[in-house]
Amino acid sequence: MSEISTTAAPILKEAWERFHAAQQEVLGWMEDSSRFKDIPQHRAKAYHTMMEALAMCYNFAVAPRMHNPRLFVNTGWQTEMYTLGQNGPDLHYAVTFLDGRQTYRLTGNYGDCVLILAQVLNHLSGHPDSRAIGNYDFSTFEIGADGSFEFILSADEHKGNWIKLDRESPYHFLLFRRFMGDWNDKPCTMQLDRISEIADDYYDADEFDETAMAARIDRATEFLRYMIRDFNINLYEFYTKNGGGFNHMAFLPGTVTSQVGSPSSNYAMAVFDLAPDEALVIELDRLPDGVYWSLQAGDVWSRSLNFTYRQTSISMRHAAVDADGGFRAVVAHKDPGVANWIDTTGHLQGTVVFRNYRATREPVPSTRKVKFAELTSVLPAGTVKMTPAERVEALRKRRAGFLKLHGE
Repeated sequence: MSEISTTAAPILKEAWERFHAAQQEVLGWMEDSSRFKDIPQHRAKAYHTMMEALAMCYNFAVAPRMHNPRLFVNTGWQTEMYTLGQNGPDLHYAVTFLDGRQTYRLTGNYGDCVLILAQVLNHLSGHPDSRAIGNYDFSTFEIGADGSFEFILSADEHKGNWIKLDRESPYHFLLFRRFMGDWNDKPCTMQLDRISEIADDYYDADEFDETAMAARIDRATEFLRYMIRDFNINLYEFYTKNGGGFNHMAFLPGTVTSQVGSPSSNYAMAVFDLAPDEALVIELDRLPDGVYWSLQAGDVWSRSLNFTYRQTSISMRHAAVDADGGFRAVVAHKDPGVANWIDTTGHLQGTVVFRNYRATREPVPSTRKVKFAELTSVLPAGTVKMTPAERVEALRKRRAGFLKLHGE
């Protein structure tokens, strides 16, 4: 009778060791940054970010079962739980992971969404060969009069609505962005099913084999490095460099090679740096003509600020337009009494992103750092105001809309 080993195979143990070594390495990247060393307020959030990244490594690289894939909503970029990368509060995200050798059917209903985008990567981000192999705008496909749709996802071309997969990749990463004009609107629904036949034991190794699990752990290691390097470290550096320093918006066009953006958009981003008695005025002389646009605040590690209970974002549907037809928002640590307030939630530094999708123009909002006490003289007389009581009611409605869309 052969003796049963009580020790994991070396390939599994070595993958585990690589994952834990990477944790120390990437945390060191954040700790070595000037924003960590120079500003104590940022240090706890660096560790928060690290814990979130580890949870997402499991959610994206280890948890998905490839036999019967599903659309993940609450464990992807959603609500204030998973915000690494500064998820948009008006975007109802869904992610899934597919095998290019199989064929799938995606069905659903458009609902009241103003825009639905799908982005296909042939590998999970962080893989050395990961690249965007498809970006799709659902408005270019056949949608039923009642909003219903059906897509085929496969390596082989299909008539009708088809999303192309890479036959050579067993682990695609798909991101669906479903844009809501208002959280109270009817969201898009989606259901994913594998329709190709496979043997009953086809994926047993994927769940239980030591070699396959080692591959998943290595995939998580690559994903961890990607998120900390590209999201937490580099986005802040990119914003400040391209914006010419703090408190200036930098233009960032959408690109089909990007793994974090969309070719349907133009983005403009800034890092705000505000003393307690300062504010940042953001202006557009005329409204964008995209199907969706918004402003949103995040922290220095590219995480969204709390948008469930605080007004840290403003979308086109809720933007107050001033008497001269322009749009002005105020980024400030306390309520300035204007409708378009973006709450820093106490962060002295953070990011502001302007999103503008499917537009004919690519505006970049202008910015002015001013003293908070000077806002009355800086803003035009026609600036839309909001009383404290009105703010309380606006936040109550915001919370109710959030619960309707996302639940707890």
